[in-house]
Amino acid sequence: MSLFQKILYYVIKKKSDKAHREYYFKKNTFYIEQYNKCDNKKEARTIQKEIRELKKYWGTYPIQYFRYNMYQKSCPLSLSEMKDYIPDFFAYFLFYPQSFLERNILCEDKLLFHSICEGSGIKTPKTLIAIKDGRFLTHLQDVISKEEAYEIIQASQAEKIFCKPRYGVGGGGIHVFHKSDNQFINNKDHSELNADYLESIVHLDYILQEGLTQHPVMDQIYPHSINTFRIVTRYTKESGVDLLFVALRMGNKGMEVDNASSGGLYIKVDVYNGTLARYAISFIQEKHESHPYTGFIFKDFSFHFWDDIVRFTKSTALKFSDIKYVGWDIAYTVHGPVVIEANNGPDISILQDCYGGLRNEFEIGSPKDFWFSTNYSLKNLPCK
Repeated sequence: MSLFQKILYYVIKKKSDKAHREYYFKKNTFYIEQYNKCDNKKEARTIQKEIRELKKYWGTYPIQYFRYNMYQKSCPLSLSEMKDYIPDFFAYFLFYPQSFLERNILCEDKLLFHSICEGSGIKTPKTLIAIKDGRFLTHLQDVISKEEAYEIIQASQAEKIFCKPRYGVGGGGIHVFHKSDNQFINNKDHSELNADYLESIVHLDYILQEGLTQHPVMDQIYPHSINTFRIVTRYTKESGVDLLFVALRMGNKGMEVDNASSGGLYIKVDVYNGTLARYAISFIQEKHESHPYTGFIFKDFSFHFWDDIVRFTKSTALKFSDIKYVGWDIAYTVHGPVVIEANNGPDISILQDCYGGLRNEFEIGSPKDFWFSTNYSLKNLPCK
C-alpha cells in the first residue's frame, strides 16, 4: 500500500468517525449524564490525560471511557487495562467489517437470513409471510395477494405472531400479536392483525413469524419474552468454530422482547458448562442477583441442555463460515434450540460489560492496522 493510499484511507475514516460521533454520544447519553452528575471523579487533568491517551491509541474518541466509568476514583483499571476496552466506532466500522466483508447482508436482511436457514436445514421461527417492495410474499417468496396473505395468518395455530422490520435492530419496531377468539390482537394498542392492518404496512418491509414456545426452564427465568443466548462464534480454517462469549438476554417488567436497549437484562454464561454468573446487568448498569420480575436466582445455575445448544450453534456457524465473527441469538424451545437471528456486529457494550475489555480476545494487536485497511464493507447505523 502506497503512502498516498494510507493517508487517503486514514482521512476517510477519520471523517467517518467525526460524522458518527454524535450518534455514539446519543447512544451513550445515560453514561454521559452519569459522568456529569458524578461527585467521585478523578482529577480533571487525570481524566484529560487518560482520554487523550485512549484517543491516541484507538484513533477515535474514547466513548468507552464514560460507558465503563473509567473516570471514577474507584475505577480499578490501569491505563493499559483501559486500552483493552474497544470503542464502538472501532468495533462497528473498522473491526467487524473485516470479518463480514461484503457478506454483511446475509445477517442484516431477516428475509434473506430466513431463506438461507430454511435451505440449510437450520431451525428458525416459522415465517408466515413477508412484505417487500409493496408486495406480499409467502415464506418461499412467491408473490401473493393481500387476501391470500391474510388467509395464511388466519390459518396459523400459533399463540403469538411477531411482525418485525426486515432490517430492524435492538428490538425496535417489533409488534407482537396475541391470539384471542381466533383473532390476533396487539395488547399494547389493541390493533388487530387483519387485512386492513396488512394494507397499512404494505409500503414497509416486514417479516411475520410465529412465536416460539420456550422450554419451561427458560420460562422460570422470565416467561413473557423468548429469552435468548447471545453466543459469539469465531470461524478459522485451522480450528473451525469456537464459542468465544455467551450472554443470556432476558425480558423484564412484562416486556415481550429481551433486548437490553428496550429494558431487558443480560448475564454472563460460562462458555464451557452453561453456568450463570452472579449478577444480571441492565442497560443502565444496575446489577441484580435475582430477576427483579420473577425472583429467579442466577448464581451458579446451570442449563442441563447446554451441550445441545453448543452443538447446534457450532453446526449453524459452520454453515455461515464466510463470516468470521457472528453473534447468534439462540432460543431454547420445547423442541430444542432455534436461531432467532444472527448479528455480524454483535453489541460490543454487552460483551464488555460481561467479560471486560476484549481487545486481546478479539486478537486486535495494533488498532492502526485496521485504520489503514482497504476494506470498506462498513455497517450502516444504527449498530447492534
